[in-house]
Amino acid sequence: MSTIHAGDAEFERVDAPDGLECWAAVRLGSSADAPPVSILIESGFEPDSATIEVAGDVTSNFDDLVERAAEYLMERLRAPEFDIAPDEQALLDASGSAVFEQPEAVVWSDGTWMLRFAEARLRIADPYGIGVNFVGSAPQSIEDLSSAEDVDS
Repeated sequence: MSTIHAGDAEFERVDAPDGLECWAAVRLGSSADAPPVSILIESGFEPDSATIEVAGDVTSNFDDLVERAAEYLMERLRAPEFDIAPDEQALLDASGSAVFEQPEAVVWSDGTWMLRFAEARLRIADPYGIGVNFVGSAPQSIEDLSSAEDVDS
């Protein structure tokens, strides 16, 4: 299927790296602009109804979910295991959620999804940003993308 309707969003199939199928939100309701949300699954398969429902929920509640993800990051990144430097702690204190920019979401076939901030003014987010893994609308964990490798399509 080349077009998927999820809630009030419309997703169109787009190019993806080998071994994957991808649909990107292109329309939300009557608006031509949709939040940057995509569905990513194993090649040769199509999203099932549960995955499509999650994608619709993420698209419809995108702004609220971005806020939840930023708040989760601001709280969790203070934990010792993330080793955030004092200057970055001060940045979190002073700037709050303004530290995290260019949000985009990816929904996987198991119904989990990640909201990635492509830009963040923290070393842990260099060079690919930082992600928050969700189950439904609840943040579950931080995805450290600092050692991720670029995927060619």
